[in-house]
Amino acid sequence: MAYQKKIPVDLNCPLRLTMSLIGSKWKSCLLDELRSGESMRPSEIHKRLPEAAPRVLDIQLKQMVEDGLVVRTIYPGLLLHSEYAITDLGRSLLPIIDAMLAWGEEHFDLFRTKYGR
Repeated sequence: MAYQKKIPVDLNCPLRLTMSLIGSKWKSCLLDELRSGESMRPSEIHKRLPEAAPRVLDIQLKQMVEDGLVVRTIYPGLLLHSEYAITDLGRSLLPIIDAMLAWGEEHFDLFRTKYGR
């Protein structure tokens, strides 16, 4: 059974469409982690994003597979395992993520002062 989004994708607005694909808390981070092109097992992804609940990452990865941004490969055998890799469609979002990273770096000091730690 396919995951049903609570809020339907708004196809009348390109910005809302894009945000529905990468706007969840961890989707941009997941694409950034997969950008190297190497496949990663779920446990590797969980280790790289330890502040995210594994269940949330798994749900968002599943959504990204359904949207065609990520591909999941299942390896059968005695110990069944799977790996995730970015697709060409997912890779096409990397310039947006790079712009977000650059903006964050440019304004880091302002927000460190505001939210400081």
